Amino acid sequence: GGIKTLKVNVRLITATNRDLEQEIKNGNFRDDLYYRLNVVPLQIPALRFRKSDIPLLVEHIIKKFNERLKKNIQGIADDAVQALEGHNWPGNIRELENVLERTILFCKGERIERVDLQLTSSAPDVPISSRTTTSGAMAPILDDDLEDDDAVTAELAGAPSGSLKDIVRAETSRVERELIIKALDETGGNVTQAARLLKISRKSLQMKMKELGLRDKEA
Repeated sequence: GGIKTLKVNVRLITATNRDLEQEIKNGNFRDDLYYRLNVVPLQIPALRFRKSDIPLLVEHIIKKFNERLKKNIQGIADDAVQALEGHNWPGNIRELENVLERTILFCKGERIERVDLQLTSSAPDVPISSRTTTSGAMAPILDDDLEDDDAVTAELAGAPSGSLKDIVRAETSRVERELIIKALDETGGNVTQAARLLKISRKSLQMKMKELGLRDKEA
């Protein structure tokens, strides 16, 4: 509500995984905004092309999540770092952060060992624009839409159609249950804080707890 002019001096850094020039042609991005922002463009390679950065990134991420999760991880084993460097990282640095957050949350010692890492199999390189990614340690797990192709599933499993899907659902439920119990334990049973830790909404967590037969102490 003031009438006094306040001057500021800022530097704006923006990032995108889209081809903005193509987005302008498609009418999805304003050209005047693009030319205002496009002063010093920098092309940053995907993590899989600069794996020598991983040790420094790991050190930074451990420090970050030690503070956030109230943990005391002092370091990471050499073979664990080698495993991280050997991963393809289709989800880029966001995937690395999620893997380490999950690992730090469940790590029982003061050093991350190779066995502590929960790395998924490296996926083939796919353009970012054709992938759908989710953030948060639990977001990829708390997904009820397992829309598998039964024919492909049966061929890969060498089993009757649908049997592998049942196994996947059962294993997913088990992992979900462990994650939720661990998060509730870390937060003293506080559902709101546990939901924040798992990076899902409180309502989603309560629904998932009900589905898995976990009692809400706050209810």
